[in-house]
Amino acid sequence: MGTGSATVAEDKGVLRPKALKALGAARAVFLDCGYDAASMDAIARAAGISKATLYAHFASKEDLFEALIRHECRDLKAKLTPLDASRPAGEELLRMARELRRLFAQDEGLTIYRIIVPVAHRFPRLARIFYEEGPETAIGQMADFFRAVSSTGRLAIPDPDVAAHQFLALVSDDLKLSCSLALPYRWAWDDEAVMRSSVSMFLSFYAVDGTPV
Repeated sequence: MGTGSATVAEDKGVLRPKALKALGAARAVFLDCGYDAASMDAIARAAGISKATLYAHFASKEDLFEALIRHECRDLKAKLTPLDASRPAGEELLRMARELRRLFAQDEGLTIYRIIVPVAHRFPRLARIFYEEGPETAIGQMADFFRAVSSTGRLAIPDPDVAAHQFLALVSDDLKLSCSLALPYRWAWDDEAVMRSSVSMFLSFYAVDGTPV
């Protein structure tokens, strides 16, 4: 198990330049080799730093991986604009769908997903960190949005948490499958149709008759 030193540094937002270089190198090495085959030697070489410097920032490969998970998830969250319940729900959901699919299309949104899934059963703590920092946070924010919109009477959503899972699945499940299989992104030409139909389906299910959303 890791010592947690990387987690403390990341939580305080004080990762130094060489630590950030190490995270960038670790991202590439983990993605290319997988967690098991990746070594601290290879990551240090890719980062252009000594192994001693790498260990000064991250006590173990698991600590480094944990810091990378947190860093990647927070970086992705920073690229998503928070949902605004005061605006039309359809417009906000379409904007969120576009942002999510753009991130996935750029191979940013699912990099850690591809790395963590094969080893999740052996590292349940790291899998939990990934879920809590990434999907769970996004689902929680969407659920809060649905709760707020429902309180205005524009939609009737009895379980906002379930609705958040449903919406995320509608707009991104095809991309998760292709990423898991390391297939190229092939659907850019019909993304708009996918997003608009997904939002329309979702709003139709939770609509309140005669009430604009």
